[in-house]
Amino acid sequence: MLSTRQKQLLAKLIESSQFMTVEFLAKWLEVSTKTIRNDLDALTSFLEGRGSSLKRTPGKGVLLLANSEEKEKIIESLELTDSFLDRNVQLTMISLYLLVHKKVTVQRIADEFFLSRTSVQHLLREVEELFDPFGLQISKEVRKGLFIYGTERSKRKAVFYWLTRQSTNLDTVSKWLAVNESEQTLAMEWMASCEQERGVMYSEESKQSLMIFFIWWKRRAEEQQMVFIPKKQRIKNPVTGSVSAYLAQLSGDQELLENELNFIHQIFDQIKVVKYKFEANDLDHYKKEYAFCRYLIDQISSILQVNLSADKKLMNDLMYHVKSAFLRIEEGTEIDNPYTEEIKIRFRAIYEMVHQITLDIGYRLIAAEVAYLTMHISSAMERSNNKRYFPNVIVICTTGLATSSILMTKLEHIEPGFNLLRVVNSQELEQELDLGEIDFILTTSKLPAQHTGNIKTYRVSPLLLDDEKAKIQHEAHKIVNRKQLKRFNEVYHQPTSVVPTLFDEQIHYRHTQDWHEAITIAAQPLLEAGYIKQGYIQEMIMSVERNGTYMVFLPKVAFVHAHPENVCKEGISMTIFEEEIMFGSKNPEQVKIIIVLAIKESHNQDFLQLYRYLENQEVLDQLMHVSKEKWRKKN
Repeated sequence: MLSTRQKQLLAKLIESSQFMTVEFLAKWLEVSTKTIRNDLDALTSFLEGRGSSLKRTPGKGVLLLANSEEKEKIIESLELTDSFLDRNVQLTMISLYLLVHKKVTVQRIADEFFLSRTSVQHLLREVEELFDPFGLQISKEVRKGLFIYGTERSKRKAVFYWLTRQSTNLDTVSKWLAVNESEQTLAMEWMASCEQERGVMYSEESKQSLMIFFIWWKRRAEEQQMVFIPKKQRIKNPVTGSVSAYLAQLSGDQELLENELNFIHQIFDQIKVVKYKFEANDLDHYKKEYAFCRYLIDQISSILQVNLSADKKLMNDLMYHVKSAFLRIEEGTEIDNPYTEEIKIRFRAIYEMVHQITLDIGYRLIAAEVAYLTMHISSAMERSNNKRYFPNVIVICTTGLATSSILMTKLEHIEPGFNLLRVVNSQELEQELDLGEIDFILTTSKLPAQHTGNIKTYRVSPLLLDDEKAKIQHEAHKIVNRKQLKRFNEVYHQPTSVVPTLFDEQIHYRHTQDWHEAITIAAQPLLEAGYIKQGYIQEMIMSVERNGTYMVFLPKVAFVHAHPENVCKEGISMTIFEEEIMFGSKNPEQVKIIIVLAIKESHNQDFLQLYRYLENQEVLDQLMHVSKEKWRKKN
């Protein structure tokens, strides 16, 4: 049998596709390196005969060698729940367990989550911190167990919030509640009636969360655990579908009904919509939200010089999201967005615009909300077919009309798109390069390096194979992002362009040729000073592996960051390397400077300040000159 810690270690290895050092794993589990090595020996024995194994390489770390099916079998055989895979999930599930049960003991939690009583006691301190924003407290009474104290509204808000988290295991919560078929049917009827009345379709994922919430809510209501909503927060004629008929049968108290119906109306307002019938300006009660969306669209249209205001779908999509977002702001709850870090990397320009514009008009949105708004606006940009920010591309073809024809046809169907300037032969290339700005060159045959200078050149088959298509798509998206970011920087004056302050007010100079090691080196000052945890470094490396080199927003400068859960306090660190590094595995870029951003939230201004500072070529040249002098004196 494996211990709980060994199961946690195995779960961490299952979810990672990269080598992890023993030191990293030791710090993650808060044990010694000797303990980790002993645990790895135990895991090696456990995996024998199971079709998988551990690869332990000095200097690199440990990696689980197993395909998807083998990993699934390991998870099933050990009953590795999500609680083992992620500590945050474990805390969320324990929080829900406390809220949906009337009486809970430490021993019951220990049995449910395969933990020791001591571990539960430690975890409960962190759970109490999760309860604080909702105004809830855990009371421990001798021989009685644990009780949650707070208002009914606070308890409901907390349960709804955690049920809608991406990481919550809803099947487990259903088992806790012993949900029966008749309750499921009734909850589904309530949702269907509200969809019809509101003219929307809710996401399947949201419906499952809402169904469980309604079953729990129904039991609370039947026990006369009723909610109170302040009069200024109530609206007339709340839209709740057939829930209103159920409540009318439950009680004839009009004050009670008004409170409950307004609460349910707010719950329905927060559910994710995938389809709708009514346009944004047909929605009642949302004048403030409409003004917000209109201002945001108009501002971005002006900055990017594209008419997004004519896109009715964008306005409608934004309204359905923003009305929920504003309610979340009022309620003090947060939405989960699993794509936030990827959006911040791939669509950084629009992300920064959304954040800055909303901040200027008084809305301090969390990163997840900014990312969702960015997704809506980025989709509208693609629908606009505006080619202003597309990369300028020349195609060189030396084999004939058929070859160039099929390649050009293939390129026309690639997102985000290209400004295909023309098809030329190799003899015409030099003249063409003198005529205007070229972002990159596509060629069907090998070209001498001196013909293309410093311009990126991709050799492709005229049939445009999948890996070739992915590579030039990646390059095209990067260029669109950079051009939009440059435009934003030129026309939007709000962010200050003062010289940014590094966390320790110094620039670091190092040497390596391995980009994995370079990120580790660049993050070391932040790690040693307690700004980040060890896991932040691994997450940054995995982000580059997953997303490619979108974070190289300026030539030779990489801005790297990861999910904020491993950030202790915000700070930045800049490292200049002796020689340029081939940075990244997918479509690598030459990088000389790595900036590590330890960012907790979307309102951190370090990125824009650094971008503005380093976009100045004189500043960049001075940094490079100083680094050369540093290495010259050293050698």
